[in-house]
Amino acid sequence: MAAASHHHRLLAALWLLGSSGCMTGSVMAVNVPVCDLRAQPHTTAVANGHDDLEETQLVYGESVSVKQVVDGWAYVESIEQPEFSHHRRWEGYPGWLPESQLTTRADSPTIVVQQKWATVWDDAYGTARSRWRFALGTRLRATRRATQLWCVEMLDGSTVWLAYDAARSIGELAHLTVAEQRQAILRNAALLIGDSYYWGGRSPQPQTAEEGVTGVDCSGLVNLAYRSINVDLPRDAHEQFLRARRVDSLQPADLVFLSARGEPNRIVHAMLYAGEGELIEAPGTGQTVRRISAAQRLGRPIDQVRPGDVIDGHTVFFGAYLKERAASAKPAGSHHLVERAAPNDRMP
Repeated sequence: MAAASHHHRLLAALWLLGSSGCMTGSVMAVNVPVCDLRAQPHTTAVANGHDDLEETQLVYGESVSVKQVVDGWAYVESIEQPEFSHHRRWEGYPGWLPESQLTTRADSPTIVVQQKWATVWDDAYGTARSRWRFALGTRLRATRRATQLWCVEMLDGSTVWLAYDAARSIGELAHLTVAEQRQAILRNAALLIGDSYYWGGRSPQPQTAEEGVTGVDCSGLVNLAYRSINVDLPRDAHEQFLRARRVDSLQPADLVFLSARGEPNRIVHAMLYAGEGELIEAPGTGQTVRRISAAQRLGRPIDQVRPGDVIDGHTVFFGAYLKERAASAKPAGSHHLVERAAPNDRMP
């Protein structure tokens, strides 16, 4: 699988080098509810299986840096999804998407969607349903609040309305206590329980297929849950580990990492600790997001698991983002790992 992924990326690089384009260096924004970032241009996301060309997904309003445009497809870096493994340097997640799905970036957002899919209205009375819907973690610019609705300014300057309880202001999220942050992360992660695992996925599943191919992989679940409280984590499990703080015990919303079997230097899976000895994870292709006891998942209760333990060939690590630990705490990546290429760092 690693060889195949490298081959796809080599083809995409050759395409890029052999082309001419425009808009180099422009910062644009995603102008659809969810879009797919592809390893190659002119490819379409594939449902119900492993799609090795799916790099990640972006939600409405996410910023990208445009590197090249070729035949209607833009090669971009997703600024809000840091990663290291593609080019052995920290950068925004790279890949291709249709140029038609981008528009000019607007002013800074002020609210973050808290529902799995938020219903949108074209009027301030909540009577005319909009064609738009916004996914969990979408950041929007609300210009004012009318009764029980947010007035949202779209990227094209038009106005739509969103139920007040469908989003929280970025100012409010910034003032949450750490305990409240942990609760919000786990509450929003639980909204995705039952959704299909989708390699490269980073979007909730709607009740219908109108939003295209959606779902989450292990690190996409973690990334989206943290994004819902306006905290940006790296996109993939290996990078999430590298930037996490290493901890010896877990608090709710901390992360549990697993290495590849027999490869302690390559992290391939991330899970959220849900408290009370349980985990929330997107386990792999053909499965769904679930809440499961650590005893069932790891073969022993979580209080009997220590960082560095090897379970069924996988080395276990703990990591945290929310709470400052002792001054001597080291980044999780300082234990065995260095910043290195780690392709396919999602559970297949």
